[in-house]
Amino acid sequence: MQEILERYKSIFSKQLNDYLKKERCDIQPIFDAVKYGIENGGKRIRPALCYMASDFCGKDEDFVASTAVGIEMIHSYSLIHDDLPCMDNDSLRRGKPTLHVVYGEGMAVLSGDALLNMAFETMLTDNNFDENALKSVRYIAKNSGINGMIGGQCIDLSNEDKSDYSLDEVMRLNRLKTSCLLKSALVGSLIKCGGTSNEILDMENFATKLGEIFQIVDDILDKTSSSEVLGKETNQDRANGKKTVVDILGLEESRKYIAKLEASAISDISKYGARADKLIALCKYLTQRLY
Repeated sequence: MQEILERYKSIFSKQLNDYLKKERCDIQPIFDAVKYGIENGGKRIRPALCYMASDFCGKDEDFVASTAVGIEMIHSYSLIHDDLPCMDNDSLRRGKPTLHVVYGEGMAVLSGDALLNMAFETMLTDNNFDENALKSVRYIAKNSGINGMIGGQCIDLSNEDKSDYSLDEVMRLNRLKTSCLLKSALVGSLIKCGGTSNEILDMENFATKLGEIFQIVDDILDKTSSSEVLGKETNQDRANGKKTVVDILGLEESRKYIAKLEASAISDISKYGARADKLIALCKYLTQRLY
């Protein structure tokens, strides 16, 4: 899986660079700030999900290039805004100073706004734009909006100093804030590629659980790892007074909970045989970040 992700990351880097070369903007420092926000990329899990969806449907990575670039722009904008002092107040992201530290808070807000607009410009001007592409963009917009990722971020803000948050409430937060964008990548690409209604439903269930796994693992690492290893500040949830699954269940029970989610996620798509192999391997890979 590490080799697959590296190959996908290389493909994405080329697709992103091709887009940025076409983009025309002589207003600075906004374009430099936008590039700073999108080019510091991590593992590029969301573009990888786009490519796995196209592979599942028998299409190549170029068919979902605009979706992959668009989704990662949405993801990057959300991180830029998330890091702001009025949100999580982080000064380190992927081993580098966060955007507002380098360019200032106002430019960070504008960079996030720009990336969100650029995401939909990218997806809506795709050469392969058809009815499926329209449905895909609509699905992505919904899952990244107030009933999806933004809604989750809203709940996350209200989570501060809420010591009485229940497991169900925290898991709802995780599904909205984290799972919805993974669903946008995987299911949005599947819709663009012409996936069937049953495939879409199964992949929605899978991506929801994948996001839950991703977030709980992240919460565990926030408490057990270091800034040097993660490339970002640790113990931020505690510093911001936020309740996580780990706070409610403890480390050992959280690991058991992840194992149950992994088994259920794999069960959702194992019926597709070899077509689902990469997705199953990715699910196991994300769980193994703990070890």
